[in-house]
Amino acid sequence: MDTPDQPSNAALQKFLSAFKVADIIKDKNELFTISSTSTVEETLKLLGKKKILSMPVIDEKKKEFVGIVSISDIVIAICFNPCFAKLAKGGTIDDLSREDMEKIISRSVLKNAVVDIVGVTEEGKNLWTFDENDNLLKLAEYFSQGVHRALIIRESGGPCLLSQTDYARFLCNEVKKTEDKNVEDRLKISLEKLGYAGNKGTISIISVQDEETALGGFRRLLQWHSFRDWNLAAMPVVDSKSGKIIGNLSESDLRGINENRLLDLLFVVPMYLKTYHGQMKKPLTISPETSFGDALDKLVESKVHRLWIVDKNEKPIGVFSLSDVISQFTTFAFAHEIPSR
Repeated sequence: MDTPDQPSNAALQKFLSAFKVADIIKDKNELFTISSTSTVEETLKLLGKKKILSMPVIDEKKKEFVGIVSISDIVIAICFNPCFAKLAKGGTIDDLSREDMEKIISRSVLKNAVVDIVGVTEEGKNLWTFDENDNLLKLAEYFSQGVHRALIIRESGGPCLLSQTDYARFLCNEVKKTEDKNVEDRLKISLEKLGYAGNKGTISIISVQDEETALGGFRRLLQWHSFRDWNLAAMPVVDSKSGKIIGNLSESDLRGINENRLLDLLFVVPMYLKTYHGQMKKPLTISPETSFGDALDKLVESKVHRLWIVDKNEKPIGVFSLSDVISQFTTFAFAHEIPSR
């Protein structure tokens, strides 16, 4: 809700309406696609190689678009596969016999055709299409509500896929250049006043502890995501004793998985992240007092999707993501925090 000392969203929407989709896609390259007969493992490899999180699936025989496969679809298909049933209530790789391990590998979905998992998530069943001459405000209403990608039809050249990340980064750069007073005033407001940091005792953040497995972390992430209580593709990794944030587990961290590394999911989160990145990267954090503008700067400079808001004890109490940047310019605001249980 806008207060007397904050600019109205209507004023911010006016700023956004000055741009068209074409302003974002000037430098967009070709549209990466994958054949419907490609395996899930091949899809993960291509996503990692291109450093993207989704791509259209094409039936090459019929020359038809089948749907969108995203890293969310793949995480669900792999981590909730019955092959891990024995570990549904916990457990690590040390609890498995050699026979158990062989069954997990043989029954995984990695060798299945990727078309089998298209539509696992609702977003994968649809492809939102826009014209390059559409107003950015029109697209913002979709992206601010959790839609992560849209197909853009161009007057010259083929279509391209525009992601929520592309949109937010463009917006981040434009607001820093504007002289619009409404935008300038919004940039000065703290994240706490904008509602991105919860009050102690009333708000909790979905997280995974350093003693839990990566499999358990991915499952928790997607379970909350599916219920729309937690609309992020990541969660903080916290120290089980102090509660301090020590890392970040994201859906994109699954892109390195193949048949030989499938059992790595049973490592505790820090070990899993070290096998993927070579180290567990230090999470980027900010305080509740950080201004909207300073948070934008850090998002752009760091090239990340989100910043974790921490208290004086380095415990996560909120998050500021690229989708939040977009929602500040629309009538829709998505809370990432959930009531404590």
